[in-house]
Amino acid sequence: MNAKLTRREALRVLSGAGCCAAAGCRGLRGGVATANGRWYRGNLHMHSYWSDGRAFPEQAVGLYKELGYDFIALTEHNVFADNPACWRPVLEKEAKWPPDVTRPLFDAYRQAWAREAEVRQTEGKEEVRLKTYAEMRRRFYEPGRFLLMPGVEITQTVGGIQVHMNYLNLPDVIPFVKGGALNKKADGEVGGVSELIGVDAREVAALSERLRRPTMLTLNHPQWVYWDIQPQNLIDNPAVRFFEVCNGGSAFAPHPDARGVTNDRFWDTVNAFRCLKGQPMLYGIGTDDTHYYLNRKPDQRLQDAWVMVRGEALTAEALLAAMQAGDFYASTGVTLEDVRFDARERRLSVRVRPEPGVTYRIRFITTKRGFDQAVRTVESPAEKGRGARSLAVYSDDVGRTASLAEGVAAEYRLAPDDLYVRAKVESSVPSGYERHFHPEVQVAWTQPYGAV
Repeated sequence: MNAKLTRREALRVLSGAGCCAAAGCRGLRGGVATANGRWYRGNLHMHSYWSDGRAFPEQAVGLYKELGYDFIALTEHNVFADNPACWRPVLEKEAKWPPDVTRPLFDAYRQAWAREAEVRQTEGKEEVRLKTYAEMRRRFYEPGRFLLMPGVEITQTVGGIQVHMNYLNLPDVIPFVKGGALNKKADGEVGGVSELIGVDAREVAALSERLRRPTMLTLNHPQWVYWDIQPQNLIDNPAVRFFEVCNGGSAFAPHPDARGVTNDRFWDTVNAFRCLKGQPMLYGIGTDDTHYYLNRKPDQRLQDAWVMVRGEALTAEALLAAMQAGDFYASTGVTLEDVRFDARERRLSVRVRPEPGVTYRIRFITTKRGFDQAVRTVESPAEKGRGARSLAVYSDDVGRTASLAEGVAAEYRLAPDDLYVRAKVESSVPSGYERHFHPEVQVAWTQPYGAV
């Protein structure tokens, strides 16, 4: 299922020619019906020329629809695609960030969308109009078959730390970043990362209330640039219910004194401390965070990570309700037939849909009551491309493997002293991705269950 597109195959789709047969793609559109709904596949983090993606919105949306995704969200940096008069010049090469519209993408776009592409000459320069979200939705939406949701990536820095958060289903930009730069400098407006996350969470909640639309707020890629977000930042903000357990990776290697600092350990640390406070659990999603649709860089690939949501219908309301309830999993290539948590028996059951010749092991992960809450700090000096970091290293008591099973089905019943349990399914298929803080093999992560 996790077929990777070559540059040529992606270009064929971006220029209007289908590629799924050539790439060996097996989309899950329509999913597999279960007693509680149907599995739907989605990518909730991607960009276009509206911010810093290298694709027109039609190309980006059309590609994921062609690949068999059931739902996606374009999540541009600090902007929502609602300006019908957004014209961009066409240049021969990019000059600076954010990227300019250049060839061959413009030529491919004009070829594929000849009837809809709007091009004009202004002072002897060629310009192209970017289509709005509303236009994209009218073009691609198919009830029960494909859903395009509105989204925004709140993009900020404070004290040299990148704080990025996505929210969905709200067709507007929160006041804190609206009308400003694609990456807002928040120094002087907030006291630090935790406070900034709190500001974002409150403004998203207020926008959701004003528009009377459900939403979800996600903390993006904590490991990027290099552990910009620490567990304490989400322990301080229980209103944030989602984070990206897989989003590309990082160019920077783990510090030798902090090799246990991983996305999985980050997740377990936040949930261990939230459980002690009786706060909502943090759920994990996987995304492509797509920028380079032609796969020009090793850290930009299509179909690398996604979510599978068990919803009653392919609507924003049904999908968001399922995700808020934790009825979904994240994957980089492993497909699950079923995930069940019996609250009365306090038992988590997982069953894999096996691929020929692939072996699997199912790891059940928990943190015990009375775990060692000690934390030490490792100072990571600045390197080219990133600033110095103070890394919080927590006890090995956090996020231990309680049970490991070989095969395609397994279950785990929580012990009286387990705070929660989640499952991580690891396959024998290499991920083919060599970025740090990215799984070496294709995996799937269930959500944590059992917290009281």
